[in-house]
Amino acid sequence: MQVRSAQYLQYLSVGLLTLVLGCGGETNGGLIDGGGSGDDGGSVDDLGSPPDLTVVPDCTGKSMSMTGTQSRTISVGTGKRTYIVHVPPGYDPSKFTSVVFAFHGFTTQATDFVKNIGIEAASDQRNFLAVIPQGSGVVPSWNAGGCCGEAQTFNTDDVGFVKTLLASLRSEFCVDNKRVFAMGHSNGGFMVNRLACEMADDFAAIGPNSAGLVFSPCKPTRPVPVYYMHGDADLVVFYGGGFPLGWNGAKNTFDGWGTRNSCTTPAKVTSQSGKVTCQTYAPCAAGADVNLCTISGGDHVWPSSTTDTQRYADGTKSYLDFFATHPKP
Repeated sequence: MQVRSAQYLQYLSVGLLTLVLGCGGETNGGLIDGGGSGDDGGSVDDLGSPPDLTVVPDCTGKSMSMTGTQSRTISVGTGKRTYIVHVPPGYDPSKFTSVVFAFHGFTTQATDFVKNIGIEAASDQRNFLAVIPQGSGVVPSWNAGGCCGEAQTFNTDDVGFVKTLLASLRSEFCVDNKRVFAMGHSNGGFMVNRLACEMADDFAAIGPNSAGLVFSPCKPTRPVPVYYMHGDADLVVFYGGGFPLGWNGAKNTFDGWGTRNSCTTPAKVTSQSGKVTCQTYAPCAAGADVNLCTISGGDHVWPSSTTDTQRYADGTKSYLDFFATHPKP
């Protein structure tokens, strides 16, 4: 595929700027979570609905999969892509199970991101399938529209990859189609925003971190609940947006999702804890509230990660709490 010179120069400039786009870290259960949302459901340990032994199984003909963490390869078009899946010990092939996709940042490997955000332990505790896709390229990246790397330069069909992967998961596991979620950091957060634009019928809710919306046009087929965290001292993906490529900042992304979700009242502060202040658009169409949790002084890291020296918030816990109260209608 011939690459236009302008695209290539853009890739080089973004590559130098964003060498740290993939920074993430391990969660710490003792940290303050990001705060409340427009839903008062609170924290729920199990992302699925409680079992009812009086009803027939949700799925039939599904075999028991090996539990634990597995690295896999899948055919996508004419090529191969890789991903990691973690199956919790409580998985029951006859019961609907939630799925949480987690997208790493630019330059990061899925194997590192799994450990850094503590998603295996969270999967075991809350009984969901954790899926961590691997970006493409020598320097791993996602084609999120306005970013990043080789995936953007070569127009890699990452949405097609996710569609193929989700179809494969549905054929193997007893997937609860009302509880498929996506969270991601930086370039992975950009990708999560794009998935809400193009796969709204598949993803119940999204959780981007340090990443606004850089895909256009964004015309989701239904309202998608959003829980967005961003440090206002981020020097890689600026909180205010703009530099380097005119990316949307936190407020523009927050307001944009409020408009798309037909939220009827102005945003208001719904929680403030330590350095974390959360604003919420609610009520919105189909209960799809939109939340922006700003970390005062927070930099470009996954909240509570091993590289997060401030530890003002717990990103993984906050996103999973939000997902637990926002299944697809």
